[in-house]
Amino acid sequence: MAIALTIFTTQVVVLLPNLDTAKLPSASQQACIYAALEEYSRDRPDMEIDDVTGDGGRFYDIATVMTAWSEGFSRVQSVEYPAATIADDEEPQYLDPEDWRDDYWAADKRYLYLPNHAPAATETMRVTYMVPYAFSGTPSATTVPAQDFYAICNLAAALCCEALAAGYSPSSEASTLNADSVQHRSRAQEYAARAKEFRAFYELHLGLGKEQEPKAAGAFVDWDTTPGWPAGRQYVFHGNR
Repeated sequence: MAIALTIFTTQVVVLLPNLDTAKLPSASQQACIYAALEEYSRDRPDMEIDDVTGDGGRFYDIATVMTAWSEGFSRVQSVEYPAATIADDEEPQYLDPEDWRDDYWAADKRYLYLPNHAPAATETMRVTYMVPYAFSGTPSATTVPAQDFYAICNLAAALCCEALAAGYSPSSEASTLNADSVQHRSRAQEYAARAKEFRAFYELHLGLGKEQEPKAAGAFVDWDTTPGWPAGRQYVFHGNR
């Protein structure tokens, strides 16, 4: 389901009801939403699946056979070969990671290289690879999973707060009046704290927080059978036996 950019913007404003539009105008708010979507794409990327027809060779120009490929972002996740025919209930067969490479370059072109296979023109590979989410079309919209919408908005709100914290941070050009300086520092700290809170909500939703080490079910301790220092000391309430 496509979610419009305007819906993201509306939700971010709900999260930041007292947003200072002079410090962070609408264009800057949208920039934070774009940045949030880019970060989300790296944390939980979209997957594209293309069927690639063999040509009897081992090298396949990725830009040609995987049209949604995003250079600098995309990575092949799996190669099914030969691709199963769904109507025939065929069992999918996946190549081992050592049977394909997506990082072979020649003449400024990236190739999918199959060192141990050369699919014939009658065969098909089914390639799954990562792609980023993006806003596109008019009106601008993106196809992120609906269950992650509010998490992305929390991340966008965090980026807005970080931008506002930077804007309110005292600088050499700030007013020399102590009251103004203290007020700006206070607002900068407030927005920085809120940024951490919004980002924590995002990370919690996506399960990105730091994992706690499991608590041990048991432990070893030293259990002295006789009193320690000074040597020869007796127990207070019973004998050494």
